[in-house]
Amino acid sequence: MKFPKLLVIFATLSLLAGAAVAGEVKKGDKDKDGHLDKMEAKAFPMLSEHFELIDTDKDGTIDQAEIDAHKIMMGDKDKDGTVDKSEIKHKGVAKAFDKLDTDKDGTLDANEVAAFFKK
Repeated sequence: MKFPKLLVIFATLSLLAGAAVAGEVKKGDKDKDGHLDKMEAKAFPMLSEHFELIDTDKDGTIDQAEIDAHKIMMGDKDKDGTVDKSEIKHKGVAKAFDKLDTDKDGTLDANEVAAFFKK
């Protein structure tokens, strides 16, 4: 069971390392439209592998807000597709939690988290 845990840790660190250097969209947006399509996302293996999951609005592209939301959602310890306050490590998202929780169910889904980064 240690192998899957290491794989999750590696995937998380890989995504976060990419964000630390510069925004993925800024780095990979070849046509400068503000989004990454599937071809542009291939420059980032983790984004390419999880493209459909990251593309929360299902428009066939991913923007930086969707990517950042995906990083937050990787903290979903119980793998229920949402994060609660205890699973959020991002200070800004944690502070805005109640406002972002638009359906008032005590958790945030990827769309609610993406709203934080789109403002």
